[in-house]
Amino acid sequence: MNKNPSFCHTKLFWLSLYFLTLSWGYAQNDKLKSLEIPKTPPLGYESILTAELNDALMPGAAYEVGFWIFGKQLQDESYSYPITVFPSDKNILKNEISDIIESVQLSPKLEVNPPPSYASRGHFTFIVRPDKVYDHLTIALENTDTQPSPINFKKDIKVIGLFAKLLPNQAKEKPLLSKTTGTIKTTIPNTISERKLIDSFERYTVSESNVQLGLYDHRRIDNDIVTVYLNGKIVVEQVALKQKKQFFKLNLQPGENIITLHAENLGDVAPNTSAILIKTKTEEFMAVLESDLGQSSYFTLIYEK
Repeated sequence: MNKNPSFCHTKLFWLSLYFLTLSWGYAQNDKLKSLEIPKTPPLGYESILTAELNDALMPGAAYEVGFWIFGKQLQDESYSYPITVFPSDKNILKNEISDIIESVQLSPKLEVNPPPSYASRGHFTFIVRPDKVYDHLTIALENTDTQPSPINFKKDIKVIGLFAKLLPNQAKEKPLLSKTTGTIKTTIPNTISERKLIDSFERYTVSESNVQLGLYDHRRIDNDIVTVYLNGKIVVEQVALKQKKQFFKLNLQPGENIITLHAENLGDVAPNTSAILIKTKTEEFMAVLESDLGQSSYFTLIYEK
């Protein structure tokens, strides 16, 4: 029986995107051992993905858990579901889970709108402070609707790039602004070029004012074009993202510097996603930002003399 070529190409694309991004996620951290069939979540939740951990999450420590989540876009209908992370040791229990899970984003939700709009954001981060040993993580969506959902949770929702990493002891962390003399706190506008600004909650501190900014497409090369703003001013204009890093010089002001990614198009696959590398003579940081035609995301770079 002949298969529809379009269906085969679509399926091949999703599989390629899944494994490429999953590889990137594993490269960030080796705590994820294998992906399993999602475990059964508590009543009122839809389980999307479960990961088994190489190294269990241990009590007395804090862990950062991050992932990308995408939903199928419907032609004439929007949908929205709160996102939850369940650490587990075999079974998922909702009891007192809120005591050990903290979302970096306020009220994290998967929100997908019809064309020409897109998901409000794709990357989410949670902090897990285990109360006991956990060897699994499950990503789930809260679904208390009494009516049938317009999507198939098992087929239409994708989680990729999942990682878990141990956070440093807070007592050993370097303060963000230990030197206050001569520093500048940047006022962040609500919009740039009529785009709503979304905080990625990524913050890095550097000890040099002159840095190199590297841009590249860390996922599928799909003709994304971006503009980068530094403190509200264009510093990199309409650059086509490639697999190879493209570097540009930035001159930072003392204190906070806001670096914003502005999508000039959506490429072949929305949203427009860029990996941004910040390099000095002695330091190197990476952030992943996403933007679409309605909003732009940013991160904060702090220069301390």
